[in-house]
Amino acid sequence: MSQEKSKSARSSSAESQSPNPPMAQVDVPAFPCIVHLAVQDGVYHGRVANLAGIEAVASTEREMLGKIVPIFKRTVAEIHQRGDAIPWINPVPEPKLTEIKRFIPVHL
Repeated sequence: MSQEKSKSARSSSAESQSPNPPMAQVDVPAFPCIVHLAVQDGVYHGRVANLAGIEAVASTEREMLGKIVPIFKRTVAEIHQRGDAIPWINPVPEPKLTEIKRFIPVHL
């Protein structure tokens, strides 16, 4: 009988400490980061095509995107936090013949 009480106590204790508590619904805005990139002599040049003034250079595409996305995120977050309209470039220009287009959804 004491084993049953012990099992029952462990069971109810485990149930009350749910491993996955319900999560609150949070409205996290996401913004499109459209990057046009070109490779020249092993150097990756990237520019955000839908928001002016954001560029990065690196030795790999991954490194370049790792530089440009945080700049994009910081810029959009600052504008969004101020409550200003984000000055999107619309319509987004097509990439040049030497460029590749990348689309990265960015959450603030």
